[in-house]
Amino acid sequence: MSANIPPIAYRPTLNGVRAIAVWLVVFGHWARLPFPVGEMGRITFFVLSGYLISGIIWKQRVHSGASGPWWSRLRTFYQRRILRTLPPYYAALALGALLPLATLHEYPGWFILPFSNVLFYRLQHWGEGVGHYWTMAVDEQFYLIWPFLLGLVGQRVSTLLAVALAGLLFRVAWSAWITSNFVLVLLPSCLDMFALGAILRITEHHGRVQQLARGQWVLLAWLGWVGLWGITHLTDAHALWLLTYTSAGSGAAFLTLAWVMRQPAADYDPGNSFLLNPFLQWVGLRSYGCYLYHLLLPVFYQRAVFRLFPLNSPHGADLRAFWLSPLATVAVLTPLLIALAALSWNLLESPLNRWKDRLSYTTSE
Repeated sequence: MSANIPPIAYRPTLNGVRAIAVWLVVFGHWARLPFPVGEMGRITFFVLSGYLISGIIWKQRVHSGASGPWWSRLRTFYQRRILRTLPPYYAALALGALLPLATLHEYPGWFILPFSNVLFYRLQHWGEGVGHYWTMAVDEQFYLIWPFLLGLVGQRVSTLLAVALAGLLFRVAWSAWITSNFVLVLLPSCLDMFALGAILRITEHHGRVQQLARGQWVLLAWLGWVGLWGITHLTDAHALWLLTYTSAGSGAAFLTLAWVMRQPAADYDPGNSFLLNPFLQWVGLRSYGCYLYHLLLPVFYQRAVFRLFPLNSPHGADLRAFWLSPLATVAVLTPLLIALAALSWNLLESPLNRWKDRLSYTTSE
């Protein structure tokens, strides 16, 4: 199935989605919740990346084999991605280097490239304060290969569904023949999420998708995902959960994003959409900074608590336990993270975005 891709419209509600998704990840890590609420945010982000990046590649014709000087446009695509993502990421790494983070100090090259996802797979453990950077590495690798993959599969739902299935089959095969540990951090394991985003870019205005893009179906899809988690954990089928939950979550994220974008952008009324709340819009624009720093802050915070309340002081153990509890951690770190994200936006991201926007794609044939 081929498709004529409609023009990309500015969707302010996506900033609201970003705000909610990133704070699902943050609270999931900070509060150490037994239910993987953070995975809902991560999956949604990956599907959204597939949607947005595929739209850019198709609109700007930067995929391999496109008419005209596609290699020149591809270079511009990479330059724009680098400006948007890497300088803020390296700033966060520099801040992390101030801490005695063993993994970062021992393997700096893996983070600089970045290939930290491969590093964590090799080590079979997360690095303190830097474990979340595996998703950054996957994103950068996705940007690198996606123009070439889309050049091969084209704008066809059937071939993109095959790519999504390949992600699931890779997880199954790798887990069966090699190991299931940390298989999810490898790029091929994430293909189903990116491919579902690309499919959404093609089909978002199709009648069947419009019919499914309703709140009740979104709720039902996520309830099904929660049910899968419950059944697999009650039956000790954890391996089945690890193999299938990103594919199931991709479907739920697909419906969520289709629901959010169901109305034309011009028809959005701030009074009718929770996602257009000014605070959510503000946080959504700064969601990248929130994600970059959210695991570094607890490391700083833990060391401060240990220094302020030594065990040999009166009630030292009780005070440590209180200030390191999930509720206190969230209460103390939330304003700090928002402030760091604001600094990242004002000092780096916003100026870099203006610079990035000066890089135009070649239109001459």
